Amino acid sequence: MKKTMLSWVLLWCLTFALSSCFKDKRVFFNDSLVEFNETVTRTPALGVNYPIIAVRAGQGVVSTQVNLVGAQRPEPQTIRVRVDAQASTAREGVHYRLTNGGAVTIPANSSFGSLQFEVLPAVIPAGQSFMLVFVLEGNEQIKPSNNYARIGYRINP
Repeated sequence: MKKTMLSWVLLWCLTFALSSCFKDKRVFFNDSLVEFNETVTRTPALGVNYPIIAVRAGQGVVSTQVNLVGAQRPEPQTIRVRVDAQASTAREGVHYRLTNGGAVTIPANSSFGSLQFEVLPAVIPAGQSFMLVFVLEGNEQIKPSNNYARIGYRINP
């Protein structure tokens, strides 16, 4: 009985000792992607694969975080963002104004940037709203995430 118990304890200790200190240095993700933080943390709206966030006309500057997924870069990165003309009903200069030309800068050695736009005080009839949908395009080194590159804003009265 003691030999069996001692054998099991010895086997367990040997297994633990041999498997606990593997030096696995494999890298599983080498790419660099950008994504809207809100698309990761919010549920997509019904019928689309991105969230739609409600804002009021005249609300002022709205800011949304853009995440860099992957290794940080030693130099600042400028990420292109465009308005999806097919999904958007809001008009630039009437309902919104892009700050920084719609570009997002991720500072050197950082994982976060910010897209900012201004919601203008447009006259919107009661019961009506306008959609504004942004799409991340990335740059030459950093590509947009397939699942989290779009975000929508509904501009309400």
